Amino acid sequence: MPVKNKYHKEIIGLIKKFSVVESPDREGFGLKYVGTNKPSYHLNTKDTQTVAKEFLRKNKLSTQELHLLLDSLYYGGTYEEVNIAAKIIQYDKELRQNINFDKLNYWLENVHGWAEVDTLCQMAFTSDDILSKWGDWKKFLVKLNRNSNVHKRRASLVFLTKPVGQSADIRLSGLAFNNVNHLKQEKDILITKAVSWILRTLIKNHRSEVISYLEDNSD
Repeated sequence: MPVKNKYHKEIIGLIKKFSVVESPDREGFGLKYVGTNKPSYHLNTKDTQTVAKEFLRKNKLSTQELHLLLDSLYYGGTYEEVNIAAKIIQYDKELRQNINFDKLNYWLENVHGWAEVDTLCQMAFTSDDILSKWGDWKKFLVKLNRNSNVHKRRASLVFLTKPVGQSADIRLSGLAFNNVNHLKQEKDILITKAVSWILRTLIKNHRSEVISYLEDNSD
């Protein structure tokens, strides 16, 4: 599908500037490792960050323009477009703090594999972002936790991994334990790895609770 959003076209140009290939492909072990189902321009992490920062430095977009750009990037078809979209969210504090949950859910519809989930869900949002709109975030994360899409179920845990390490607020830890509890029987590696990750992170501020939870669920 041809790209119609002018800002998206600009980002594609920046991606190609840093890319080592003429067109995106599915070559290399790296794509299999990150679990994406999309072709890649094979940008490294530093170049991906540079593209997002360079774009935002040159362009001052309204919230509506950002939403349209992110809609386009998340459905653009390559691994880099999805990751750069997440970086744009991470670097725009106002967008994060006034996140549109319908949009966030829409973007999550087209992420695939742990890296695409985690770039948005673990790296972009902070404990302050989530606690400032706690009621909305709690409702959203509980809904993700019960979703039929395994990538959204992973997101219900990964959205909380950074926050529970940054803050000892029991609202965050309580929801984390509840979401883990609901998914603890799952065998998909996207879930089992996320469960392990968030429990390890919870140790920083809730060590005794983690020990008790593991003892109670040792089987």
